[in-house]
Amino acid sequence: MTTTTRRPRLARRSALAVALLAASLVLTGCAEEPPSPSPEAAAEGPTLTLDGYARILEQVNEALAAATEAKDPAQLEGRVTGPALYVRTSQLTVAQTLGHTDLVTFLPPEYQQLMVSTQTEWPRTAFAITEPTDVGTPRLILLTQDSPRAPYKLWGWVQLRPGIQMPQFADIKLGSEILAADDASLVITPQDVVGQYADLLTHGDQSAFVDAFEPADEDPFRSLIRLTTEKQVERLDPNNQQIQGTYTWSFTPSANTPIKAIRTADGGAVVMAALSGTETMGAVQGARIEGSGATAGALLQGQDPTNHLVQGFSDMVALFVPPAGSDQPVMLLGYSHVQTSASTAAPEG
Repeated sequence: MTTTTRRPRLARRSALAVALLAASLVLTGCAEEPPSPSPEAAAEGPTLTLDGYARILEQVNEALAAATEAKDPAQLEGRVTGPALYVRTSQLTVAQTLGHTDLVTFLPPEYQQLMVSTQTEWPRTAFAITEPTDVGTPRLILLTQDSPRAPYKLWGWVQLRPGIQMPQFADIKLGSEILAADDASLVITPQDVVGQYADLLTHGDQSAFVDAFEPADEDPFRSLIRLTTEKQVERLDPNNQQIQGTYTWSFTPSANTPIKAIRTADGGAVVMAALSGTETMGAVQGARIEGSGATAGALLQGQDPTNHLVQGFSDMVALFVPPAGSDQPVMLLGYSHVQTSASTAAPEG
């Protein structure tokens, strides 16, 4: 895949039009005239100008394009961090093995909405929504700045779900509040909602937290895990008489990775976090489980098939969490699900 770099454009809108666009992206069920941001936030204003943000995005996109073209993770240095760096490094390593970059996530270099924060301390956070990808839906990206002299870096991204109506944010001229992981102004704190969603992915409808979230058939990530499970269990079904064994998924919040949350205009928040997913398959002694897909094949090179297969995924999710007192469920806005490891060794324990 040939990657070109272009100056990130705000979808050919003026700065004023970008600011006004926020008013048109309203989540179903949110008030038509949401409350204004707090006086304190309005007084502080955003810590990043529109022109400054455009320059940052251009530099990030240049680094991504150069690294993809060269299949060289080293060229991400200084512009990509956190879960995005881990995933992109894995994708580029797989690309080296495969000899092409078809499986490297494409992030459009044009943007339809920017969300900046009112943070005056570091690390600082900024969000953006890209123009649609070739599959028809935009990506939500998040950037962070660790210190006053450090550059902003790409921290993470998710593919927004098809047809989703994003929540409304404060006018870009005012900026939006960034919330702490233990902020109690939501129906569930950002930290707790990420842990609960990981439990939901792991246990499905048996999770103790199922009632706090939208129905499973409306959540495309949960649907993906369910369909994958059905397909793999069919391979391992005892009645098959070919491969007999067990199959499990487990998800946990990524260790030592901060949770990010930005206030929406109705008092809720968009919470973005990284998860670690593990798919474990085990068959009877003597059977052989083959990995499926190009990524698995690249990651398994040099490993002989056994009766065990453990595949690791680095996931990112964006959730809309309603304000405290709301009867709305937590809703998945988008996700990224990328395989980053594979092993045929028997799992410990």
